[in-house]
Amino acid sequence: MLSLITKSLTLLVFTLLVVTAGLAQQPTATQEKPKDDYVTERQFKSKIFEVKYRQPSSLAGVLRQLGSGFKGAGISANNEFHTLTVRDFPENLATIEEAIKRLDTPAPPPSSLQMHMHVLLASNRPATTPAAETPAELKDVITELRGTLTYRNYELITSVLQRLTETNRGLNGSGLAQVPGGQSGVTVAQYEYFVNQLSFVPSASGAQAIQIQDFSFTLMGDGIRGKVQTALSLRDGEKVVVGTATINDRALIVVLIPKIVK
Repeated sequence: MLSLITKSLTLLVFTLLVVTAGLAQQPTATQEKPKDDYVTERQFKSKIFEVKYRQPSSLAGVLRQLGSGFKGAGISANNEFHTLTVRDFPENLATIEEAIKRLDTPAPPPSSLQMHMHVLLASNRPATTPAAETPAELKDVITELRGTLTYRNYELITSVLQRLTETNRGLNGSGLAQVPGGQSGVTVAQYEYFVNQLSFVPSASGAQAIQIQDFSFTLMGDGIRGKVQTALSLRDGEKVVVGTATINDRALIVVLIPKIVK
């Protein structure tokens, strides 16, 4: 009986040794090393592009979206030498080169504004100047004013022609105007006008609209003082009654006719 138990133990030990040896011979599973997204330098190409018309740094901000985004790729701008240095895959270089050709073009000339300003004096007094002296471009405006206001007569006291650009976004001026109704038939009055913050903005139709942040016109004289002040949004070529100001029993009316000149 003892001999049988001994043999069984020996067999069990032998079996355990065989199983252990078999497990030791099996290869251990190794964790796969993650791949890096860094590419070798041979896959990248570099090219320097000359920029003729635009600011290289401003172009670089747009062109970076066309790069591959891989580590080591990039665009650097040099405003002093007017160059862009690009390092990327050849296909990305070709795409960026085509984009530079489309974007690096001369800037369009700035728009300028020719502003024709007419100043009218409205009243129910007898007219002192012949109607024939009224500019032809104001006749339809006066017709509309007669249908809107209660005044019968509209006399032109001065006209001003000015030109502004977006780089010269403001101006002011002054002059003298002969106002009907003084003791000698007319009163010499001084006028001042002011334009501030001119800008051109695209309208819903695609044409340019004219924005003036602050416009004012003041007329001053013996017993005369009237002022028109407002912000303006104008369209090219339209005739606009900017505003009216009451002067005793009369009214000061300012009409603007803007024209965009390229």
